[in-house]
Amino acid sequence: MKVFAAPYKGQAPNAAVALVFEIDIRNFDFVQNGGTFNEQVDVAFTSVNTQGKVFPGERQTATLTLKPDTYERAKARGLRVLSQANLPPGRYQIRVAAGSKSGKAGSVVYDLEVPDFSKEAFTMSGVSLTAASAGQAPTIKPKDPLGDFLPGPPTATREFEKGDLLVLFAEFYENARGSAAHMLDFKAELRAEGGRVVQQVSDERSSTELQGSNGGYGFQARLPLESVEPGLYVIHVEGRSRANQDTVATREIQIRVR
Repeated sequence: MKVFAAPYKGQAPNAAVALVFEIDIRNFDFVQNGGTFNEQVDVAFTSVNTQGKVFPGERQTATLTLKPDTYERAKARGLRVLSQANLPPGRYQIRVAAGSKSGKAGSVVYDLEVPDFSKEAFTMSGVSLTAASAGQAPTIKPKDPLGDFLPGPPTATREFEKGDLLVLFAEFYENARGSAAHMLDFKAELRAEGGRVVQQVSDERSSTELQGSNGGYGFQARLPLESVEPGLYVIHVEGRSRANQDTVATREIQIRVR
């Protein structure tokens, strides 16, 4: 099982944490009946902070009735479950467990830091990633917090075929922007070994967009992999406020192109 979590600004004091679980179903005991492959899958998660406090999550039970082509895609790509947790700032272990009706089960522990988006002068959310190939994995959506911001389901996968198309989404939050209108600069770079920039997508935005609200600036970037050679890469995402040139927020994701 693969897990990914990305915190975004939510209803204070909590952050809205987008969750992605991708489950390898090849060892589950599907029963073929009437031209479909049938199984029941349970997925549950909880979050525990560094003081040992447990934040209850959710449990989802999915009754799978898959046509042969969907079943083959699920075996090749896995079964994806999207959800959301609402957590206050802090450091957490997100504990995820999944199992089939026949008793096949597994679990993953995922470490996550949730920033205090309301205190830092300039900060950013997590970076969520989808790909053109992500739609090949059957996806269950008890909650879909990024459905309006990405063209496909977010994925926990970090290995992609040459020729795929990656799309990322992040938000930037500015709490000390002052009264004077100013511009902000956002960019995403695909960097090869040694820091060489293979691709770059940039955007600039005006602080007047928020009209005094406490929301965030959404940033989406598309990174086609047609001309990218196989190897290890880093996706570097950065935001900067021109109100203060020292105010920069960055995150990075390592990927492999096959």
